[in-house]
Amino acid sequence: MHCSICCKAFNGYYKKDRPTCVSCAQALLFTPRVQQASALLDREKRHTHAEAILRPGNDGVLAALPEDADWDAITSAVQSEGVKKAQDEQKAIQARVEDITGKAQELRQQIEDYRHYLKNHRESNSQRRRDLEHERAELQKQKPRALEPLQLATRKAASRLDKVRLRTVDARALLCREAAALSGLRKTEGTDGVSQYWLGDVPIPDLRALNGKLNLEKYEMGRKGMLYQPHEVVTASMDNVCRLLGSCCHYLSVRLPAEILLPHNDFPHALIMMEKASYRQKSVPWPYKSHSQTSSPAASRLIDPQNGGSASPRSLHLTKPLRDLQKEDSKAFGYFVEGASLLALDVALLCRTQGLDIVNTFDDFCAIGRNLFQLLSSPEQQRLPLDRHPSSATAKTSRSRGKPAGTTSLGVYSHGSAHHSLAGYEGIDILSAWRLPSSSRLVDKLRSFFMNEISGAEWDFLSDKEWDEERADEMPVLVGGERKAASRQDPAMSIMTVTSHDRNDISTQNERQRGTSGWTKC
Repeated sequence: MHCSICCKAFNGYYKKDRPTCVSCAQALLFTPRVQQASALLDREKRHTHAEAILRPGNDGVLAALPEDADWDAITSAVQSEGVKKAQDEQKAIQARVEDITGKAQELRQQIEDYRHYLKNHRESNSQRRRDLEHERAELQKQKPRALEPLQLATRKAASRLDKVRLRTVDARALLCREAAALSGLRKTEGTDGVSQYWLGDVPIPDLRALNGKLNLEKYEMGRKGMLYQPHEVVTASMDNVCRLLGSCCHYLSVRLPAEILLPHNDFPHALIMMEKASYRQKSVPWPYKSHSQTSSPAASRLIDPQNGGSASPRSLHLTKPLRDLQKEDSKAFGYFVEGASLLALDVALLCRTQGLDIVNTFDDFCAIGRNLFQLLSSPEQQRLPLDRHPSSATAKTSRSRGKPAGTTSLGVYSHGSAHHSLAGYEGIDILSAWRLPSSSRLVDKLRSFFMNEISGAEWDFLSDKEWDEERADEMPVLVGGERKAASRQDPAMSIMTVTSHDRNDISTQNERQRGTSGWTKC
């Protein structure tokens, strides 16, 4: 552009031309302004074209066409294309409808088939149900005739088993009573009216009378007429009771809570095991190799340090009077008291399991002889004789109580039989209502009884030498024979029970009246 004033040409190529006036400046800026306006217009056009293309429908297609396009040809082509596309869509829809129709027809056919199948199946089930009802009715008619032989055989077998069981029970009771009779178990009435029980011509002492109060100085044992010490009689009585108890438990197949070790080779006296250590050792050696019951090495080998001696067997024999044993060896005294208590507990439990409910207090617990006699030899406890030919309809059994009819159940309950087993719920039911205290409480009570009796005694025991040193004015009044006539005297005897061992003196002593023997207070 040329300046209208100075006529300079400003085309942008000559940088040396510089504007000199206002018209030169306008001429210099005209060309860039035109170029900027053209660029803006071109940009606006392209933006409008892009928006037209992006719009949905035919507007975008039409906007995208060039301006010199043939609109008639384009319109006819678009119409023909739309018709063709519509026809294709119609054909696809028609084919899909045909497929759906065929599938529906197929499903209708399947439904009809299933209906026909269900109808046939219903009819078949109805027929089978009618057949089953008919067969069930026929079976109910034939059931009594079919079960009658089996029921008859079952009743006969049950009757035979009851006979065998009753005979077994009678045989057990007979063996126990015969063993008691052969062992010499009997009862005598003393002059004071107190009952005394004997086993093998040896008295069975009460546990509370073991502390030197047996009054056995006048009792003659053996053929030579020797007088035995009270503790020797206690030892013999304990051994006899253990033998009888072992035989009866073997016949009855009863397992006692405290195991009894009967005398045998190298085993002179019976021992008894604690309840927790019973039936665990196959062979137990004799623990008392000497007269001492605590210092023997064999005895120490049986003591478990962890159990505190609970595995050691408890002795049932005495080598000296019980009061002397308590003063010299308190441990051996405690072992003997435990052993005697366990033996009494075995007798009480045997009575309880055999239907004899007579041991419920401490006094009953201590009466070993009375309990054994009531169980094995009492006339009131004899069973009725067994009927050898009972009918199957009149079986003499008490089904409601679960034991045979009779006045006692000696031989009924056992650990060795499946019927009336003591290892089952019947044995638990028998012992559940037992009012006797536990074994530890019974041992403590018997030990405290002995300790109180020994510590609170109002009489003293004097030996022969002490009597020889007495002066004439200090000599006590003796009841019975002379003091110096005794050639052998038990330290357990009191000052008024000194007797002579001559046969003539024995006969005179037996004629002594009641009230002339006993303990005399110093």
